Amino acid sequence: MEKDFFELYERQSLLALEVGHNSIADWCLVVYDTKGKGLADAGEPVVNIQECVRELAFAKAYSALCDYLSETRGGY
Repeated sequence: MEKDFFELYERQSLLALEVGHNSIADWCLVVYDTKGKGLADAGEPVVNIQECVRELAFAKAYSALCDYLSETRGGY
């Protein structure tokens, strides 16, 4: 599922991605729609997933990003 998520992300423009992992916070995937701004000015994330299972985190992030792109950009 990670590959599918990254392929979907790479096909888009003006998005920024943060991926993190540690033993306390689990897996964290955050996507911002920067709309031509820097990450510091991007505002609220459009996808914000925290999950202890890596595969599930990427699956949830993929689904959330698909939903966001369908609602705001007319598809993916």
